[in-house]
Amino acid sequence: MKKTFCMTLALLFTLALAACGKTDSPAPAVSGNAPSDTSVVAVPPSGGQQNQPVSQAGTSCTFDPALFGGKLQSCAYAGNGTLFVLADKLYLYDTGTSTVLATAEAPLSDFEVQAIDGGYVLSGMGDSGMMAYIYDSSLSLNKEIAVDELLQGDLVVSETGGVAASTDGKKLAFAALGGLYLYDLESGSLTTLLDMAQDAGTASIRISMLNGAAFAQDNSQIVFFGSGSSIPAADGEEDFSIYGSIAVDGGGLKLTKPSGYEMEEIQSSVSRLFFPQTFTQADGTLLWVDRATGSANTLSFSASGEGKDGVYGSEQGNYVATAVLDGSLTVRVYDVASGALVATEVIENSDPTYFYRIPRIYLLDGAKTAVVVLGGSIDELDTLVSTFEFGA
Repeated sequence: MKKTFCMTLALLFTLALAACGKTDSPAPAVSGNAPSDTSVVAVPPSGGQQNQPVSQAGTSCTFDPALFGGKLQSCAYAGNGTLFVLADKLYLYDTGTSTVLATAEAPLSDFEVQAIDGGYVLSGMGDSGMMAYIYDSSLSLNKEIAVDELLQGDLVVSETGGVAASTDGKKLAFAALGGLYLYDLESGSLTTLLDMAQDAGTASIRISMLNGAAFAQDNSQIVFFGSGSSIPAADGEEDFSIYGSIAVDGGGLKLTKPSGYEMEEIQSSVSRLFFPQTFTQADGTLLWVDRATGSANTLSFSASGEGKDGVYGSEQGNYVATAVLDGSLTVRVYDVASGALVATEVIENSDPTYFYRIPRIYLLDGAKTAVVVLGGSIDELDTLVSTFEFGA
């Protein structure tokens, strides 16, 4: 199915894009959150069922760009079908009721969001290094943490997975240049779980660098990835990608070297952790770890080089999308459990600039809907937003 973006500004105020999850009870929109100026071009959804009321269409979702002021830059999962939308400010948006639940001044221009019990953790690079912000469910700021200052000389350099939050909101983990740290938010205590200066590793693998981490197994374990080297050292061998886990009490360290697989980042969903490959090494497969059990699995895509233009896990972790850029954008959506290809969508535009950078794709499991954002990081262009349904 092909879709062409329409560059008509009137669409901003007349079109609501059907697409996303459902909440149990509608919440009122925050007054004054529907500005008239916005740099988003909306695109009509494909498929008439998306425009039907909830009683006919079942689980529903609407993405309405007219609710956000300024240029829409990106989104992030906020849990249960809600999204954070970064535009002139930070919006907490309910896609099931098409209402803005809360707003706040955006603390950073680019950040990662993790939903926790009773609120959210936002993390990203600020002027003084890695920052973490703890918000309650109404976007009131409870705590601000200058991570690099807390680590007293060590640095977190990875914006994706560099700061991990436990789902109960009680602990943070930091994957830094010098090691892996556990921070107790209640007591303020900091514990070193892995120390690079002490040659952290196992009998056969020494950890060289940590690039990201996430909590797993009911917050009892921390899963991480990075690079390592063999023990004993092999002649001419370069560092290789590794992933592993360690208990929050510092015990039970496990390391794995996935053969011929070079990891780019860690993406956290409710049920799974995804490890997309470095784009230059993408071979059409995706490593993922079950967040509840710690077991590792591999998802195979349709084409051997698929994944180099972006891999995107869904909010709950049931689906994965890939982007293929070639003068247009082809989005393929896969069911993770079965490995089946459930949808293919082609998005086109007369301006090829939109396809020079990878898009941002958000998959809402409950509504089986994808929200695609193009041009959010290109100042000279209006942001294009499109949605489509996937799955049965």
